[in-house]
Amino acid sequence: MSNKIKEREIQIERLQNNLSPIRKIAGWTAEVLGDKIGVTKQTISNLENKKTPMNFTQYIAIRSVLDYEISNNKENEVLPKVVALLLDCDDELDEADYSKVQDVVGTVAATAAGGTSTDKLDTVFDVLIKTLPFVVPIIGTIIGTSANWSKKLFK
Repeated sequence: MSNKIKEREIQIERLQNNLSPIRKIAGWTAEVLGDKIGVTKQTISNLENKKTPMNFTQYIAIRSVLDYEISNNKENEVLPKVVALLLDCDDELDEADYSKVQDVVGTVAATAAGGTSTDKLDTVFDVLIKTLPFVVPIIGTIIGTSANWSKKLFK
């Protein structure tokens, strides 16, 4: 298998593994995300529960609506940080550290699902992420490169 195909599969798997918390932090139900990409809420549920594998087209569609949301909803300061950490920090985190980041994001997502406002969500995220000192130095550098996911994928 070529490196390009393997990298694509890793990126798709990363998004599928983190789809539920990212969706919740974006403030979307499964139905809303499904409407945005032209699938049913059951399809989103199946992806999140890993009943069906995410395909490349779904990956591109979801990343595109995430990019749009990040660009157009400046009030949600957590979403770009979470997307950058979970989807775009290729070599910055080892497996154990990545798992710790996922735990923090899961807590933030549960808080978001409970109806917490975006400004309070940002505070929760900042407090929790500071418990992971290895993340603080890299967060600023990866947020700026998050929009380059498609360039890496198609080069």
